Amino acid sequence: MRTAIIFIFVAFVCAFTGAESGTGPPNEEKVLENPVPATPESVAAGKRYFDKLCAECHGEKGDGVSPIAATMAADEVRPPDLTDDKWDHGATDGALFVSIRDGVGGPGAMKGLNGRPGIGPTEMWQMVNYIRSLRK
Repeated sequence: MRTAIIFIFVAFVCAFTGAESGTGPPNEEKVLENPVPATPESVAAGKRYFDKLCAECHGEKGDGVSPIAATMAADEVRPPDLTDDKWDHGATDGALFVSIRDGVGGPGAMKGLNGRPGIGPTEMWQMVNYIRSLRK
């Protein structure tokens, strides 16, 4: 009986932990639309968040050149160049948002920002706007 109760408790916790992780339904990135207009203010706000949370790996220019990237092994998932026309993890605003929110590349790679204090959907969409502004 005790084992059954523990099993039910663990299943319950796992179910709700998955729901809170921020991962959405399959193909969510294809239907998500950016609700934050790409105004100079939102792009500037996105840059502030990018500089604070992303530049350490993606580089100050978003080109994937950084001291951290330089030390990564060849078989590790490396920060992509966000300034070129090639989008490694989807080309839509929704795909960028999902990558920022949930992370990319599995363990040891880019951690998502979901649940990070002070970073909600609006701030992540502002980062999407900033990243879009980086294209050469």
